[in-house]
Amino acid sequence: MNELDKMLEAPSDTAMPPLVRYCKSRKEAGDKIEVELYRPDGGAGISQADLVIHRWEKENEQMPTQVEWDDGVNAGLVTLGIKAIDLQQEGERFAIAIRAALRKVERRYGDGYMNAVLVNLLDESDLCKAGEIAEVRKFVHVNSPERSRGYAVCREAIANEIGGRAVELRDNLEYRPEDIKTVMTKALATYLDERFSVSSRRSFGLL
Repeated sequence: MNELDKMLEAPSDTAMPPLVRYCKSRKEAGDKIEVELYRPDGGAGISQADLVIHRWEKENEQMPTQVEWDDGVNAGLVTLGIKAIDLQQEGERFAIAIRAALRKVERRYGDGYMNAVLVNLLDESDLCKAGEIAEVRKFVHVNSPERSRGYAVCREAIANEIGGRAVELRDNLEYRPEDIKTVMTKALATYLDERFSVSSRRSFGLL
């Protein structure tokens, strides 16, 4: 019986990424675990981020574990209910989660069309009419999306993926409604900034 054969009969935990499986076991043992983003290049963007696992065993902080960002590992940690160290970090973490979730929409509809529908959706949301998202939106320019048969389907797919992240914040991480709004505002503003290179253009004096 080789590794694949064994996986067919193994407990569900076996299918988890090893780091997630380890965190699950430590959490069940009573450890406190939180995550933090670290950018090796010191930049402000989310394109190059590592995931740092902080763990406390009986209130004693252990040596942090730093790994390259992995969408599957992060999703597993969210499922375990492991939060970021603060709401600012949670927002940046969920910006990357939104990026991962929307990749399949982008593959189906193309970069340009998804951009147009995404911005159209955000423009009509009360969440995006003021504050951090609105500040980024000033520097985002897209064509109005063609209202083809696929428009409603694309828009719904984007809304479902973003909404799914809000559900994770509520059900898996058990944040309060006001904290969910704070995290999602930061996440969407950060994602929009990264997707449309707003901070990068500003750093080069193009804005």
